[in-house]
Amino acid sequence: MAGAHLRSRTGEGDTRLPATRTFDFETADDGAIVARHGDVTLRTAFQPVFRFQNGRLSPVACEALLRVMRGTTPVLTDAWFSSLDMPEFRQIEPELRRLHIRNARHLPPGQQRLFLNFDPRIPESGSGFDAILRELGSELRDAGISPADVVCEITEAHTDRTEILTHLSYELRARGFLIAVDDFGAHASRLGRVTALAPDIVKFDGNLVQRLLATRAGFGTLATLVARFRDDGIHSVLEGLEALWQVGLAEKADAAMVQGYVLAAPRLAGPDLPAWLGQYHVPRHSTNVQLAKRYN
Repeated sequence: MAGAHLRSRTGEGDTRLPATRTFDFETADDGAIVARHGDVTLRTAFQPVFRFQNGRLSPVACEALLRVMRGTTPVLTDAWFSSLDMPEFRQIEPELRRLHIRNARHLPPGQQRLFLNFDPRIPESGSGFDAILRELGSELRDAGISPADVVCEITEAHTDRTEILTHLSYELRARGFLIAVDDFGAHASRLGRVTALAPDIVKFDGNLVQRLLATRAGFGTLATLVARFRDDGIHSVLEGLEALWQVGLAEKADAAMVQGYVLAAPRLAGPDLPAWLGQYHVPRHSTNVQLAKRYN
């Protein structure tokens, strides 16, 4: 999300946050909560994150993703973000989490565990950020979701202020949230950010994962990074998996979790989510799938 380049009609130094809401929330015909903003409709899609457990894969959480429509035409999310200037983006960014949390009611009981995006530039608003976190807590209480079941993904957007990242980590952790570095290896999501945030989870960028898994040397580099993070008490998630052999290599690299279209594509929020997620719970008596292309 935050990888998009935002236009700066009024200047990126403007950190004021508005007191008014920017979205009109309503219930769609399929029961999902949607948001209207200008000429676009915003919806939530969920994509499962899977954990390796005793040789099996099981969904343990869902990442909340934004889907943008202009009428009946899909709009690329990054393209839409690029049409916003920074002040407008600062208004919208907290409201997106509100949208996703309200749609989490469609997830099965006991499985309302979420990965939610946070842009690292938003805390620069100072006191306004405290209000954002209070409203986030209120939304979660209304939805019956514990902060311990929410992973705050700090996106790859650039900020020069390392102290802001440290403050963000402290404020989120103090409220009981888990923290993840999103898209590690892309843009500003590098080792310095991992050090500044001291996250619980590092999510490897899908393009990086694709490149590293393509060669024996790359796989060795990936396995070394996963081991380094594990030694520091950090779980690794490999994103962007598109083939079963990549899942096998992810397991061999000792990644804790995986995510990608080969396992489950994102699905729009709605009342069919419990049945959809249920198909990914492997019965205990099932035999393990043998996956090809393993580096020895």
